[in-house]
Amino acid sequence: MESPLNLINKWLEEERELGNIFPQGAVLSTISKNGKPRSRVVGTMLDKQNVPKFFTSPSSRKIQDITFSTSASLTYSFQSSVRSISIEGEISELSDEELDQDWPKHDEGFRKHYVVFGATSGETVTSLETLRSKRDGLNTVEYEVRPASFVGYKFSTINRISFYSVKDGDFAVNRVFDWDRKNGGWSNSLLVP
Repeated sequence: MESPLNLINKWLEEERELGNIFPQGAVLSTISKNGKPRSRVVGTMLDKQNVPKFFTSPSSRKIQDITFSTSASLTYSFQSSVRSISIEGEISELSDEELDQDWPKHDEGFRKHYVVFGATSGETVTSLETLRSKRDGLNTVEYEVRPASFVGYKFSTINRISFYSVKDGDFAVNRVFDWDRKNGGWSNSLLVP
């Protein structure tokens, strides 16, 4: 049986090959302190074991939610291939070492923008020109080193991964992998779509 973590990577690459310039974009859902679900799109990256991780700012609502509950789900919606992947589990904070390794993997444009908005993400701004002016005034040293406001999370426990694929003229395929804690491996089921 193919590892579902390897299959995540495979589907991301196949979607990129079909022309999707942002296949790593996914909907992250968390639970707020008042018990309400909240969702937003995040950019993701896979670690060496193909476990998804994402990055955020300490001032974001995501952090408030994660402080309340580490339960989360992440859904990739691949429009080019008409497929999706949904991952459910628990997330934990990335170490400084991992964050330092991931920072230079982001392109220069992202790093420049993040240095400008990362520490104040979610706050009110009177004009985007204020942010553009700060970005355009940066020197290289300011975005080469990871700012303290760049934090991230990844799935420390994955309980379930669903791979859903729409087939033209046929039934959709919904293959689900559940982590079997007792046996320490994945069980695999084909579900009615």
